[in-house]
Amino acid sequence: MTEKDFRELRSEELATGTAIWLQGKSFLDTSPIGPPAGTGRHPVCGPFLIDRVLFGARHTEPRVDIVDPATGDRRSMMSSWLLVPKEE
Repeated sequence: MTEKDFRELRSEELATGTAIWLQGKSFLDTSPIGPPAGTGRHPVCGPFLIDRVLFGARHTEPRVDIVDPATGDRRSMMSSWLLVPKEE
């Protein structure tokens, strides 16, 4: 699958356990997607899972904690960086 096969995750889709992908080379080597989705220079990697949704008072959008199920690595990021496959 290429980055054109993905779209940004909608805020109503944010839930623990949701499978997501990131634009980047690996779980720890990613880049922000920026509008429109899939315009970065890196491939899409994943799937990873949303571990926790955080709604910080200083943020206008939710942050999420995600986990790589293959390694157990965790990280936190803005929800707008998350991608899901486009519906057919």
